[in-house]
Amino acid sequence: MMQIFLKDLKWIGEHGVSDAEKSWGTNFIVDILLEIDERNSYDHLDHTVDYQQVYELVKFEFSIREKLLENLVMRISERLTSAFPFIHQVDISISKEDPPIKNFSGRVGVKYKKTVAR
Repeated sequence: MMQIFLKDLKWIGEHGVSDAEKSWGTNFIVDILLEIDERNSYDHLDHTVDYQQVYELVKFEFSIREKLLENLVMRISERLTSAFPFIHQVDISISKEDPPIKNFSGRVGVKYKKTVAR
């Protein structure tokens, strides 16, 4: 399998259940790993996955507010596998920096892996 990745994508989003997250937003870090078929030639973008299009798709989906990151990560995964028929597996993690948890320092998040039988 060939792997294509986008790593350390950073956005400010209003995802979450607390009032602070809804009004101020939170810093997020997104990592995406896509597995596609090996091919004899990758001379054309129509033979692979265009990571610029992946970025734009994820950026759009990220702009739609979700209370739970679980819903967001599954929605992004579904859009990617629908948009790019070469994808056999999607592995996405979304981390929230400095969540509104008293005396907490670090990140929390979700990781989701979807395998597509084609």
